Amino acid sequence: MKFYNRIKTITDHLFSKHLLITNTSLGVFFLGLGDAIQQNIEKKLYYGKVYETKRTRNMMISGSIFGVAGHYWYRFLDARFPGTAVKTVGKKLFLEMIIGPPVFLGFFLAIGYLEGKPVEKSIKEFKKNFLVICAADWAVYAPLQAVNFFYVPPRYRLLYVCVLCLAYDVFMSYILHKEDNKKLMASKQE
Repeated sequence: MKFYNRIKTITDHLFSKHLLITNTSLGVFFLGLGDAIQQNIEKKLYYGKVYETKRTRNMMISGSIFGVAGHYWYRFLDARFPGTAVKTVGKKLFLEMIIGPPVFLGFFLAIGYLEGKPVEKSIKEFKKNFLVICAADWAVYAPLQAVNFFYVPPRYRLLYVCVLCLAYDVFMSYILHKEDNKKLMASKQE
């Protein structure tokens, strides 16, 4: 019982007094983990592929931005649209769907910048993947976000999203680096 009480005290402390730091850390951890999982998949698929720590670092830096932005985004949504009525949750989901594409563009630009890609190339990659990203976001993420807004206490919203998004983070890492993997495969076949 002491162990449980200690864990509860720590959790309450992290998700109340230090929520911004906790949410930022969650973003860093889960985006880094998503990339690490994707790179390990790539190592198995593409013989000779080496693990790129710089790539994971870049994803983690983007995760810090995601954590901070998510912290303030969910605070804004909960302050502007309090409660869990169907109409209220519908408004939150609508805003999530509208803000998704600009957030994804920012993600592509941030990762591109960290990897030394020209802005034009990052925008081109975003446009090329826009439909698949939005389809995945709207078809999978939106219903799961409804659960978040209906049932998850506000201070745990970003934790819920990070856990949910681990598979999506792997997917985003794949999307962001699939051209590099195609080039690697083409060079190996020559």
